[in-house]
Amino acid sequence: MGQSIRTSPPSGEPNNQDVFIWALYLLGGADLDIDVEAIYLKSFDLAPARLGWRTRPDLPDYKKTAKALQSIEATTHVGLVHRVGPYTRRLTAEGVRWIEKFMPILSSVYSGDAPVRAAATNDHERRRQRIVSSPAYAAWRTVGEIDLFDSADAFECSAASPASVWRGRLEEARRAADVLRDGELAQFVESMQRFLATNVGGWK
Repeated sequence: MGQSIRTSPPSGEPNNQDVFIWALYLLGGADLDIDVEAIYLKSFDLAPARLGWRTRPDLPDYKKTAKALQSIEATTHVGLVHRVGPYTRRLTAEGVRWIEKFMPILSSVYSGDAPVRAAATNDHERRRQRIVSSPAYAAWRTVGEIDLFDSADAFECSAASPASVWRGRLEEARRAADVLRDGELAQFVESMQRFLATNVGGWK
């Protein structure tokens, strides 16, 4: 059985995992795919004493941040970061909620500027409108059925898209549902996730 999504608060003292999540958020990772190297550098900017070389504390030690990312995804912050690709990450909807809930702690421990940018509300609304006006959504809403091909059109991908692409589309829709406070859309996304888990290869 997989581990539960992280819900406990961040540490009141600096640690390599919390600062990585905070750095991803500050770079706009609530709505953007962020290169891991940019996250590494931002993490170093926020906590240089923890993430610098032993003999050259003015230089970032990428091995420390890479190790932090591994532990985040495997044990310490499960469910908060979406692996878009080998070199890109984005916060999940759960990750954004975790950040927003504990922002006073994180901003106090690490400081940092405001996020680079978040997607405009109309970006989320455009995504919501495409989904809720689709045949896939209508079928789910009326008879509780989901069709893979109709769903692919609603989520702007292909029925043959790999699991990683589908996960990314679901995270975008889940984020839109959160921002726009659309509970029915959130329910549809959860139904889609259950459907895809048994109908798309490579889903774990």
